[in-house]
Amino acid sequence: MTQLTFYGGVEEIGGNKILVESSAGTVLLDFGRRMGFTGNYYAEFIQPRSKNALRDLCRLGVLPIVDGIYSTPFIDTTLLVDKPEFKAKIPLDRAPDYWVMQGIAPYDKEKPRVDAIFITHAHFDHIQDLSFLDPAIPIHCTEETRVVAKAINDVSVSGVDDQYYELRRKQVISTKPRETKDLYKTLFPGELAYFDSKEEGEKPCVEEPKCGYEFTREYTPEYRTFDPSLKGAIKGIRYELIPVDHSIPGACSILLTLPNKKRLLYTGDLRFHGTKSTTIDDYVERVGEPIDALIIEGTRIDSEQSLRESDVEKNIKEDISKALGLILINFGWKDLSRYEVVYKCTIAADRTLIISPKLAYLLFEMHFNFPDQYPDPLKVPNLKVYLKREDSLLYSKADYDKWKMGYLDFHGRNTAKKDQNLVRIAESLNCGGEKCTCTEPLVVPDTDPINVETFELATHHLKHGIKAFEIRENPSKYVMLFTNMDVNELFDLLPKDAVPPAHYISAATEPFNDEMEIDESKFMNWLDAFGVTYEYEEDEEKHKHFVRRHVSGHASQPELLDLINKLNPGMIIPIHTINPHQFEKLLPGKTIKIPEYGKPIPL
Repeated sequence: MTQLTFYGGVEEIGGNKILVESSAGTVLLDFGRRMGFTGNYYAEFIQPRSKNALRDLCRLGVLPIVDGIYSTPFIDTTLLVDKPEFKAKIPLDRAPDYWVMQGIAPYDKEKPRVDAIFITHAHFDHIQDLSFLDPAIPIHCTEETRVVAKAINDVSVSGVDDQYYELRRKQVISTKPRETKDLYKTLFPGELAYFDSKEEGEKPCVEEPKCGYEFTREYTPEYRTFDPSLKGAIKGIRYELIPVDHSIPGACSILLTLPNKKRLLYTGDLRFHGTKSTTIDDYVERVGEPIDALIIEGTRIDSEQSLRESDVEKNIKEDISKALGLILINFGWKDLSRYEVVYKCTIAADRTLIISPKLAYLLFEMHFNFPDQYPDPLKVPNLKVYLKREDSLLYSKADYDKWKMGYLDFHGRNTAKKDQNLVRIAESLNCGGEKCTCTEPLVVPDTDPINVETFELATHHLKHGIKAFEIRENPSKYVMLFTNMDVNELFDLLPKDAVPPAHYISAATEPFNDEMEIDESKFMNWLDAFGVTYEYEEDEEKHKHFVRRHVSGHASQPELLDLINKLNPGMIIPIHTINPHQFEKLLPGKTIKIPEYGKPIPL
């Protein structure tokens, strides 16, 4: 029997997890984090326990209890104990559920439960919980989605639930030696602790493609397997990835032709009012033959508003033209279509756009992988990267780490005692390092150009980035990406009683939970304290809300209805919406199946 089971996106926005089981093979459609649901339990200072994350998240319902998909160590901690006699140190008989998750089977590579995972795009509510799935399961997505996932991974602090791209090093549980290899004595020798599972004798050198230089690492990094093929077949299931417009590069729909000849279309998140020129008719033509079942997102099924990205551009241009001082603008750093709009508006006003190191890093990754589609941020005119006062607040070069100082996320391991790291490059160029090995002054023609280029790429922002005091000297020249995480920068950017005052533009999505509402209220307090102007509206309770220069990454009600009527599917399954029953009201006579969490729908 062919059936669909939904483990997320059911009467909620995001967290899509769809199990498609057929007589020949089984696949997953997305495996994202239930962001709103998770927010009921976790916050900035309360995070999942890394050594017990899967069991904790399954018990809360953040992750589904499904056989044959999760990595074995997440289910059974005792398998990490490297010697059987060490298990006696764990109270296995007193609290077995502490160590082993009951009633669930791990992934079995000999008899895999799932043959592939399809990811529609790299937003966390569609990709993050890949972190717990066994890495032997191949991932299918567009190449752009893979590159974006890598970039997000590179500039993020890695935790147990951030293994959607790079995998953490395997570990074992063993006893602490009386003395370590560095001759440090331990207070409790023989007690259990986590250790890296193996030491690589020869420290590996791994090439950084962006500069062609090999950096020494402590161990060889491991990544999940991504297949960017837009068409193919898996265990009798034929698939096609259909690129769509969304608020992040690389988004796609997934079209499956199942062994029983049923055609299943999963839209993922999509819109038809963005910067791409794809129309509903174009999309329907690409889908082709009739659809038996349509899994469709319904984020905006209640919204008849049909603003376009061109409307956003017009409004932002007007805002910038009226402002006399520094302009602060907020938009998602992964939303490159919004970045392009803001950049165009900035250029039209003869100003310079200042972006964050994260956005700069993503732009360079996209350019490197897709040079015909994305320009080189190092060569884009009127574009600067903001260099915060970090750590000591002295603008000391020693305060900046990796991607915050340039376009590389890894600088090599100095402890490897090899020449393949940035410190050794600096020594060879006589511009840094602990001990310079140069005996002659640096002569550029005789210098290995790869060293110079690598060093400059890695440290670009230190030399070419823009500092707060430089912005303050001529604020009317700049438009600056500015979020609620940047409020401390106001101390450095704005002198007391700045004239003309800075102006803030909200070009980001509205808050969608109580915590975000509170954060926005605090953000307004900061802007008020520094005399920053902004447009706002008041609700019935006199609470202020930003007037936004924003359109959603999701199709509006008219677009969704037009799409459904033109596809004319045999069955409609609405997900990624808090109001799936609205489809029933708006589409009388259509076969609509409202999914229930964990309950199979036959197809």
